[in-house]
Amino acid sequence: MAYLRLPFCSPYKLIWPLAIKPRTPSERIHRAYARYVWAMHHIRAFPRVALYGVTWPVAFAYLSWKHTRKLGGVIRNATGKSHWRQVREQFGLALRHSISPKKYYVFELFRPERLACAGDYIARYEFKGGLHNLLESRIERPTRRILNDKAAFYRHCQLSGISTIPTYLVVLEDGWVRRFLPFECALPGCDLFLKPMRGRGGVGCERWQWLRDGRYQSNNGDVLGAAKLLAHIVDLARSRAMLVQEALKPHPDLRELSLTVLTSCRMMTVKNESGGFEATHAVFKSSTREGAIVDNFHKGGIVSKVDMQTGELGPASDAGVGRPCVWLERHPLSGGQIKGRRLPLWQETVELVRRAHAAFPDRITIGWDVAITDRGPVIIEGNAQSGCDMIQRTHDVPAGIGRLAECYAYHVDRALERGMSLAWKVRKGLIRETVPLSAENKAELRRVLTLFEQGAASPL
Repeated sequence: MAYLRLPFCSPYKLIWPLAIKPRTPSERIHRAYARYVWAMHHIRAFPRVALYGVTWPVAFAYLSWKHTRKLGGVIRNATGKSHWRQVREQFGLALRHSISPKKYYVFELFRPERLACAGDYIARYEFKGGLHNLLESRIERPTRRILNDKAAFYRHCQLSGISTIPTYLVVLEDGWVRRFLPFECALPGCDLFLKPMRGRGGVGCERWQWLRDGRYQSNNGDVLGAAKLLAHIVDLARSRAMLVQEALKPHPDLRELSLTVLTSCRMMTVKNESGGFEATHAVFKSSTREGAIVDNFHKGGIVSKVDMQTGELGPASDAGVGRPCVWLERHPLSGGQIKGRRLPLWQETVELVRRAHAAFPDRITIGWDVAITDRGPVIIEGNAQSGCDMIQRTHDVPAGIGRLAECYAYHVDRALERGMSLAWKVRKGLIRETVPLSAENKAELRRVLTLFEQGAASPL
């Protein structure tokens, strides 16, 4: 929708919010999004919106049939709502709030208490590719590029005193290797985690267990010596730059939920009205696949709500499109208790993400992946373009209600007052979601690392 390419629900979300006076934070966010999209596209948007305004029911009908056929029977048995009633509710949501049939099931809007708050749900496209870009307006040197570069992110956290996962090596596509931390031999003597420097969703990641005899064993059972494993990493890096990190272990209290992966929390922080930073939401992620190496949703992961005050977990679920209405109080493989469990070191974890956000002061919101390890909480990475789907799936209150929405609405209102010059940059291609690791980027990375070696305080 941010680029007017999603006709499976009505484009009227670009019109309704402009016709009413916003009274709540969510209405202010919806209105700001509509104004931003019109500013991006100007008159060119009119023909497309007019076309979508007439044709969207066709795409909606197909997607409603697809999802209702798959999930409607389960919902009928759980709620008593017939297939036709579910379709009618989906149509009303798509017409009034531009919520797709898929999100009807993901957010469990068939539940009356959630349906009543439908207007307070924040769509993924309103944040990602939408208002997140607006909020970068007039920022001369945004820290977003550091968040999008895992090597730069690690160094920036080191300088800022933020606990993060030890990163030993970066290997670029041309075979260039640089050490971040000192170690003997070809590779450090510890369990290793390999991941692409600009990867997403755990794609391309590998875990290697140190056998304490100079060899390493992968999850697939392959055994390699240090020199051969380094050669393997260089070979992987030919297609995309790789990082070599220490594979940390979860806190002992979380072992029965972690299985073979390092479990993590996705935590949202927001810059408040006075310039401070607040942690507003958190979900706890775990894997349900034997032998998994990451806990991502689409890799067989489950998530549960975390109470921000106490660290207590709610029941867990998948993404909502496989098994709707299934909420797990115990881990399906280990039997470990999920619901009611309190995460260890929770206050320390909350304080860590607050301090981490302060190291990126231009960001309004950041989605943090944080692991609670046997060494304490550590930041895995920060996401500049974070959405709220996991939050709105697991929390009974949508993201448009509460401190996240209040602070976010405050900042988008101020951004609109300053003007939307960023829209022109986006249209001209001067700002993109991610920056490819071009020859210029590689040269910049080498320059930064050289400055670090020379003791520069903050070359970033």
